Amino acid sequence: MTRPLALVAALAILASLFLPWLSSPFGENVVPWTVLREMDAARAHDILAGARPETIAYGCSFVLAALFVAFALIGRESRLLAFLTGAVPVALVAWALLSLIGQAEATGLSFSGSSIPEMTQRMLGAGAWAWAIGASLLATLGVLDPGRRRSAYG
Repeated sequence: MTRPLALVAALAILASLFLPWLSSPFGENVVPWTVLREMDAARAHDILAGARPETIAYGCSFVLAALFVAFALIGRESRLLAFLTGAVPVALVAWALLSLIGQAEATGLSFSGSSIPEMTQRMLGAGAWAWAIGASLLATLGVLDPGRRRSAYG
């Protein structure tokens, strides 16, 4: 029962590439695929050469999701791959939240507990939610799913 759910979670991560992630105050949405599609090889090389580890991890989250989908479609998915595919985005979200709170405190700003959910709901689009929720579900399934029983001969 959890295999189809894990497949849907990984597909949600991949689908988030094509969905809006951020809503700008100017009415335009940020969609990762639009940014990637307009990038030439020289620009991609420049970005990767100076990329921070979290940027590389963000890109790897989509590669891992694609690998998980491919393996799941042929029946060779693993709990470890499910966990890693989900854990990378979950760790990035946790790191981003801690960084945001730390930067806010360093500048003297404070967020009330109720303003953070309201602020993120206004700013984040469907892509960010699909990525984060799909990853959370996949990481959870990677930990909790008992896996398929395998015979001693196979």
